[in-house]
Amino acid sequence: MKTPDRMTGAELATMRQACGLSREELAQLCDVQPRTVKHWESGRAGVPADVAQTIGGISSGIRDSVRAACDVLARDRPAQLVLIRYRTDADMQRFRPDCVGMLAASTHGAIVARTIDAIGLLPALQGIRARVVWFDPADYERWRQDAGQADSKATRQAWAAGQVAAQAMPHKGDQPAG
Repeated sequence: MKTPDRMTGAELATMRQACGLSREELAQLCDVQPRTVKHWESGRAGVPADVAQTIGGISSGIRDSVRAACDVLARDRPAQLVLIRYRTDADMQRFRPDCVGMLAASTHGAIVARTIDAIGLLPALQGIRARVVWFDPADYERWRQDAGQADSKATRQAWAAGQVAAQAMPHKGDQPAG
């Protein structure tokens, strides 16, 4: 009789981090205390099968999201892609209701990071420049109202494209000596 594959603490920590989750976030998802996650990850306690299944499902969801994004990019071939990062779960849930209950803003960040990695690795996506901007709800709402636009994914994308120059500020140490 074959014994089931069990997840090691190192695997759990690696997958949690790759999914953009803190110990506290994983603990909340699993309805345990953060110290319990720490015990699992350190190897002081075995990783329960349902926890391994939960983190595996999150990782698979991220992979599926990245694959879908890559399919769209391969089809549309934009010269530049501007990805939006949400600072808080509340902002992401407000402006991405499709993510409510599925993702933390940090996990969405993992999707953004893996999408950028895929662009660099997949020959079909070579040459697409990926940029990332922070989403600022107040600035976006002002911009949207001034432009007379309804909120939509396309409107947020248009706003984000204009944010690259505003958010990519030079560092004072990078300036030529005066």
